[in-house]
Amino acid sequence: MVNGPQARAARLAAFLDDRFGMEACDEASISRALLHVAEKDGMDEVAKACGVGPATLRRQLNGAFPLYVVTLFQVTRALGLQLRVEVKHETRR
Repeated sequence: MVNGPQARAARLAAFLDDRFGMEACDEASISRALLHVAEKDGMDEVAKACGVGPATLRRQLNGAFPLYVVTLFQVTRALGLQLRVEVKHETRR
């Protein structure tokens, strides 16, 4: 199914992967990217899965406050995503 849960999760993962890989990626931009996908996926459900209210989650992810790793994990899990680390491939000049 093109619009099923797996396709939705793949689109969210691709969006976040693009943002995380940007040269100007920082804590605030990661927070805002998570806020964007949480809103796109249904903030009420994501916030509930994180154990907080939607307004609280929006405040945590608006980029004005530190992004706690527990929040990062909670949101990605609520979205059906998993974080991973890989070697950065740099081109030599």
